[in-house]
Amino acid sequence: MGELRVNDLSVRIGGQAGDGSLTTGDLLAKVLKRMGLWVVAIKDFPSRIRGGHTNYTIRAKDAPIWGPGNSLDFLLAFDMESVEIHAGEIQPGGVVVYDNSRGEQIPDALRADGVQYLGVPLSNLARSELGLELMKNTVALGVLAELLSLDDGIFYDILTATYGRKGAAVVEKNKKAFDLGRKQAAQAPRPPYRISGSGENSQRLLITGDEAIGYGALVAGCRFLAAYPITPATDILEWMAKHLPNYNGVVIQAEDELAAINMAIGAAHAGARAMTATSGPGFALMTEAIALAGMVEVPVVIVDCQRPGPSTGLPTKTEQGDLNHAVFGAHGDFPRIVLSPANAEEAFYLIAEAFNLAERFQCPVIFLTEQLVALSKQTIPPLDLSRITIDRGKLVREPIQTSGEWPFRRFAITEEGISPRPIPSVPGGMFIAKGSEHLETGAYSESPKNRALMTIKRMRKLERAKEAVPPPVITGDPAARVGLVGFGGTYGPILEAMEMLARRGITTKYLRLRTLWPFPAEDVRAFVEESDVVFIVEQNATGQLRGLIERFVGPQEKLESLLKFDGQPFKPLEIATRIDALLVEPERIPARTDHARR
Repeated sequence: MGELRVNDLSVRIGGQAGDGSLTTGDLLAKVLKRMGLWVVAIKDFPSRIRGGHTNYTIRAKDAPIWGPGNSLDFLLAFDMESVEIHAGEIQPGGVVVYDNSRGEQIPDALRADGVQYLGVPLSNLARSELGLELMKNTVALGVLAELLSLDDGIFYDILTATYGRKGAAVVEKNKKAFDLGRKQAAQAPRPPYRISGSGENSQRLLITGDEAIGYGALVAGCRFLAAYPITPATDILEWMAKHLPNYNGVVIQAEDELAAINMAIGAAHAGARAMTATSGPGFALMTEAIALAGMVEVPVVIVDCQRPGPSTGLPTKTEQGDLNHAVFGAHGDFPRIVLSPANAEEAFYLIAEAFNLAERFQCPVIFLTEQLVALSKQTIPPLDLSRITIDRGKLVREPIQTSGEWPFRRFAITEEGISPRPIPSVPGGMFIAKGSEHLETGAYSESPKNRALMTIKRMRKLERAKEAVPPPVITGDPAARVGLVGFGGTYGPILEAMEMLARRGITTKYLRLRTLWPFPAEDVRAFVEESDVVFIVEQNATGQLRGLIERFVGPQEKLESLLKFDGQPFKPLEIATRIDALLVEPERIPARTDHARR
């Protein structure tokens, strides 16, 4: 049935929201991870509790992967809608396992050459043999395990770990369901796949970006979180609510996003490392309070898990449309730092650095992630806690000798723009904190001279911050004349697109931005100048990253936008194909093709 594919697999499980298909996907992801493979598990679900099409894609490989693949090898379809939506993505040699409990047949129009179709009465078997239709999911896992000749032992271990708290009877019932699925597929032709992970490196973590953010914040000393539930940031709230109280931390589910950000500002003002987490609509509501943090120079961390807008948009899909808001949102001029992680591993380390930067420069730090990174599960190496350092900047906790001065000059004008920050109640450190323009003591002032001095003082932090924020990362061939630029979750698809382009004879290099503000203008300018053409890959409709680049580098004919804004992540093939097509259009990119191909 085609060329043998070893340790490279993409499985999609499709069904209705609430029917357990996501749990099934989690089980399979854990099994493949335990086998020693690298795993990415991507949820795609509707904005409702039950009903509506949902799917879960589990990708596994014997090399690091960070995003979706180009096609599917297996489709486990619990309804015909799943077949209709996804059958066209199955590559030759792949298999569609579908529930034919009601005598369903796949129409010829949906069938493709080289694809195996296996109908199994999953729902009927679960009801008749196990007394519970929901167990069709575990039956389907057994079918897949049989088709791939996977060992029972790891599946049994994962089923025991998952359902053990419900009692031995539930565990045994799931094992029986799994065995039933294996039996159903025993006579089916074997597809051309061999999954034989060695089990080495099985100590890798399987974690979502949201979980990594929570864990990184905890290790970094965050002890206060206030948030209002909103997809795809809710998992941060839930993770912190479970773990932070065990470390003398406080988690508050606020009545709305305005309350959440103001609570976080208050906690940070009192000396705690504080954070809030939200998505686009909530981030918009926080805008005024973020400006307050800028005026009173409070170090607070705001996580924005982006999703498509405007308004409610597509609550459960992915996009990168909040970049302009993160960089320019809020009234008036004040310093802020904007960071963006590429994957769950980087989210852990980068969120810890966000707290250091917030306290060092006494300003809000916006942590800009997106649904793809936030909710996808990824295998990452064991986390190295020794890499986390704590830098609290000019925090003052000891009594201050004031020589009779009062109030304390909390906003003293300094060369670097950063002033001593006493915790409230520190003897001699009493000061006034107002959202209005103020003197060095915090007392209200409308003096034009003072206004200019204080604005310059605050903005001076950005110049110092440029030296401290994480710089861009460049990968690929330094001598390549074709460049790519991106941030966040486009990381995995871009890397794989570069590999595809290399096989086509096109050498590339890739500049990945980890800090979006203060913008690394010199690094980007040098990258653009050393390229013949630069493709800016981003998930929004208006080219917001390109706009930032042109703001500092100037309009460039060599810049080309690769945009996607349908709520779905980029596939590597989409990036590679569009770049290849543009490179062979001389009227689009004059005289560059020869430099690109080697």
